[in-house]
Amino acid sequence: MPLFKRRGQHPRIEELSPDHFTFRRTCFHGFPSAPTAISYEPEFQLLAIGTKRGELRIYGRPGLEFRAVTESKCAIREIFSFSSLHQFITVSGDNTVTLWELTSEGQPTLLPTKEFKLDPEGGKTITKCCLSQHSGHFYIGTEGGNIFILDVRMFQLDAEVIYWNNSTALVQPTSRTHPGMVKCLQLSPTDHNRLLIGYEKGVIVLWDLDKGMPSKNFPASIQDCQQPLESLAWQNEGQKFVSAHTDASIYFWGIAHSSASEGPTNYYGSRVHMPGYRTRTRSWALDGGDGACLPVTKIQWLNTDASPLLVFTGGLPTDQEDEHHTVTVIQGADHVALDFTSPVNDFITVTDPVTNRGIALVVLCDQELLAFDLEAPKCPQIRRPYLFSIHASPVTCLRMYENCSLQVFEALHEISVTSPPAHEHVSMMPWPAMGGCVRASEPSTFDILLTGHENGMVNFWDVTTGAMRLIYELKTANLFVGQEPDALMDDFADFKWPPYRKVSSYDPFEDDPRLAIKFIEFCPHSRTLCVGGNGGQVIIFSLNPMPNEVKLECARAEIFVGTEVRTRVGRGGLRKDTPLECKSDLLSLPAGFQANFCLQCMPASSITALAFQPSWGLVAAGNNKGFVVANFLVKRIVLVHPTVQSDGIAARSISRVQSFRRSIRSSFRRRPAVARAESAPITDHRQQIADSLNVEAGVGKSPRKPQKGVRVRASSEPASSFEHSSLGAEAAPPELAGFVTHVGFAETHISGGGASASVFACTMGSVVIRYSITLPDPDQRLAETNRAFIAGKDYVLLHAAPLVAVFILDHDGVPIPNPYEIENRTVPPPDLHHPHFAVICTQEQLKLVTLPNMRQKRKEKITDSIHERILRAWVVRVKVAAAPVGAPRDWNPALVLLTTAGHLLTYSLPDLRLCFHQQNFLPASDHKALNSTTISTYGEVFHMRSFSELERSLLCSYAFSYHTTMLPSLFPFEGSTQLIQTPRRSITGSLRSRQVVAEVSAEATTNGEPDGPVKQDSRDRRSATPSPEPIAGTSGKLKSDPVRTSGVTNGVLEHAQQFLDSVGKSEVDGGAPQKAKSPPPAAPADRELIASATAFTQRQKQRRGSASSSSSSGSSSSGSSSDSDEFPEPAQDTTFGNAFALGLDELGEGSKELDNIIASSLQQLEHARAFYEQMQARVKKSE
Repeated sequence: MPLFKRRGQHPRIEELSPDHFTFRRTCFHGFPSAPTAISYEPEFQLLAIGTKRGELRIYGRPGLEFRAVTESKCAIREIFSFSSLHQFITVSGDNTVTLWELTSEGQPTLLPTKEFKLDPEGGKTITKCCLSQHSGHFYIGTEGGNIFILDVRMFQLDAEVIYWNNSTALVQPTSRTHPGMVKCLQLSPTDHNRLLIGYEKGVIVLWDLDKGMPSKNFPASIQDCQQPLESLAWQNEGQKFVSAHTDASIYFWGIAHSSASEGPTNYYGSRVHMPGYRTRTRSWALDGGDGACLPVTKIQWLNTDASPLLVFTGGLPTDQEDEHHTVTVIQGADHVALDFTSPVNDFITVTDPVTNRGIALVVLCDQELLAFDLEAPKCPQIRRPYLFSIHASPVTCLRMYENCSLQVFEALHEISVTSPPAHEHVSMMPWPAMGGCVRASEPSTFDILLTGHENGMVNFWDVTTGAMRLIYELKTANLFVGQEPDALMDDFADFKWPPYRKVSSYDPFEDDPRLAIKFIEFCPHSRTLCVGGNGGQVIIFSLNPMPNEVKLECARAEIFVGTEVRTRVGRGGLRKDTPLECKSDLLSLPAGFQANFCLQCMPASSITALAFQPSWGLVAAGNNKGFVVANFLVKRIVLVHPTVQSDGIAARSISRVQSFRRSIRSSFRRRPAVARAESAPITDHRQQIADSLNVEAGVGKSPRKPQKGVRVRASSEPASSFEHSSLGAEAAPPELAGFVTHVGFAETHISGGGASASVFACTMGSVVIRYSITLPDPDQRLAETNRAFIAGKDYVLLHAAPLVAVFILDHDGVPIPNPYEIENRTVPPPDLHHPHFAVICTQEQLKLVTLPNMRQKRKEKITDSIHERILRAWVVRVKVAAAPVGAPRDWNPALVLLTTAGHLLTYSLPDLRLCFHQQNFLPASDHKALNSTTISTYGEVFHMRSFSELERSLLCSYAFSYHTTMLPSLFPFEGSTQLIQTPRRSITGSLRSRQVVAEVSAEATTNGEPDGPVKQDSRDRRSATPSPEPIAGTSGKLKSDPVRTSGVTNGVLEHAQQFLDSVGKSEVDGGAPQKAKSPPPAAPADRELIASATAFTQRQKQRRGSASSSSSSGSSSSGSSSDSDEFPEPAQDTTFGNAFALGLDELGEGSKELDNIIASSLQQLEHARAFYEQMQARVKKSE
């Protein structure tokens, strides 16, 4: 006879098996830990970030992210990118140079393809590098002063070496003083034969790469070097450069003279002057400082002499009281020092590809990434679509809610958009890194992640896609007395110089630890939020789209009143047992979640358990002394239950017979645990667990008569936040036996008389407490309160292990759902027939009991099978492969356990059968990751990968998550977003011969077409994203897009236009197709372009599987000329191949420099073909 009788005529859903579970890590959210370097690929708008762990990450538009790690896992110091090749070069701390490539076939991945390691002995430690896009040479500066040249095509060292004695021959013709290590290498932006070399002692050399000799030295003699060098930067015109030094002095040089044209200039010292800028008469030395400043570690010089733009980091006075991390931006009279709360690691500037002016500044700090608009006054901040600093205040709890309705998401988004920004200066410029393509379809439901923080903030994040985006912020500190933000408070208001402006959101310091959020409960259906804090406060919020003035009502629940209150002093001299005081006046609350009830548990210790039932209007909270139930609709307390006596110890009295019998039982139970601990070489955490099993606790009187005797197992405090751990590493004092670990509501058979509303509570003393609660009629819930009745004796487990959770199942063994889910028909209603079941989860075992008589049906001992203890437990809904027709649901329930060793276990319900065991999910030593783990209703796992980043995983094989279907790609595909590509200047690009460049430039000049793209106002870029312009009208005229067709000769466009005209005439006129008229003879360069475009079109048609006869005829017509009717197809794919695999002699046939030109003309051809195919179909349909 089956144990669980199935009622009704519904088809049976397949039982859970190991095939239903597949653990896979999907993505990361947040900010990468310990970033070290940053780079920007301007053509495809990709952002590259390197980390201290040797990880390289590539970011594009939201949802496009690639990552890989070096084999050595050493810190990445520098990153360089290749234009149009999707390749990157990184320099690691172990003297390794790695070539990375973003593969474009199938699912794009980031892979290290080649690696070169320079022997660090003999002064060969890499200090600074530089990449030549023109020649494919990678210049490696070393600690010994020599510069080695790496041929990127073969990834081998070239025989040529720039020795320090040769480079400094002009500055010291007779002596041979070592100039120090190579501090900076910079190629001229206008002439790739000029390499600027900066040495540590201040010697600057302009090296001629063609001649292999120095052409100029700065200064003229090594004795004239005043200060050690830190950084160099060219001006955009390539005739001047700037140098920064260790004493914060800045010199301006012209390549025509060996002496500095201006300098030294110290913006925060005693000398403040620069040509083109307003002279500062007020200096730090005049304000009482000694004029000494920190080194300027990096500097960049943008724009022209008419409107120069200077950006540098460092150079601050040394005698400041506060520590500042700044990036200074100076343009004309505008001078601002952007002040960050974490050290600045690196920064880059984004230039306009047309005007070559600086438009954006991206700053990489230790704890955040920020971007600023350089074209607007005061450098306003650009909104980030990803890479948010979720740890701006330390994260203390996580909750994930999936399948939220569009209405809830739109309500939060609308409130976020209409609310004032956090910073005064916010720019409307789009985020500079928006490259690549993702799927353009909109999700039907949304996933929302809620994070609680140490400063009392609750943040709502949209995690539907792979990019986590902040949609709403809720501040709870404003509800309490003494927590008001300082109005118009500026930490640096007394400083008139330097001109600081605080721009960081990262602020990890909080003086009041009571504000920390420990638990979050959110109901998307009723739009009600409940949070529990570290100071014993429980606050209820409701979503209101309009601002409102409310008076917050607060109820105080005295859970425990002892003879002596022991206090501990926290940060800022605050006593941790002192409760937060709610404001008694009317509160002007903005639109969003507005507080309407606050429950203060006394003593004011941290909330350890929280349950929330908005349909009943009830909330339950527990701490280390007991638990309380309150009605937040009528603002009254329903139930207060202490779990400790007046002396604070939850000990229970048992008879001598029971004590002797239990002592023998405990001895036998401890013996195998000790034997296992001594027989096998176990890790530290298992040794601690084995030791904790041998701890005996005291006994005493119980406040209520127990159902069975109890031996209290001492254990450590369970993790109610990320700061505490319940790993059982140390023996806990006896008073922790009354520690409430779990509370929950359910409509079940808790006593005779049918199913009713009930509340369950669990303690560390292995006790389950049950109460029955009356519910008033729905129309009287705002007027009447609830009543609570005891529902039998306390249920005490004999093995006395701390309880983790209790889950209530209906008659069919399915967890009782939320009443709002039943009302919205997202889940079927529960079977309320007798009996129901309860799954009791302790740190050592699982037990299934019937309700209401609490008789045991099944038991599973976890410690006997895996020798670990249970840390956390969740009930999830596991999707099945295919639900039968007429089934009430397409999922089965499962119990997921997280152990102290970092393993995940899944058991089927209600038979408690082990289905899946994921080992090494997390390291046992990472307590923060273990205690932060949360699992959603449908099996999505979130945990803190580091203090600044979340890791996301899927546990169920058939679970659907929208972020896994984004299909990030480097190129557009059917149904994808539009590819954003920035034109390149003619001087940059991949490997190419100068002859090819000269031919293209000469042909463009002959045809009257400028070599560069059509100029447009840089301000227009912010109003609309450049995109390919479609074919307009029905005339078949080909429009030249200034972005896509930059560098396309008039000959190519003319032949393409004549081809479209001929095809349109033959296909649209009606009747039999006419023979296309051959265009005039094409130039050789144009013929190669058209042939490459035709071949690429055919390959694209074959990939899509939609080749048509019209496109085939069009391809043959496009290749017609006076020499032949059709151009031959190239033997290899010359469009997206690796240019380094080709020699310079082969670049005349299939130059990779012309890839963009081919692609741009190809897009116009494809648009035209698609247009005429539609017209042809209409003609045939009309006939």
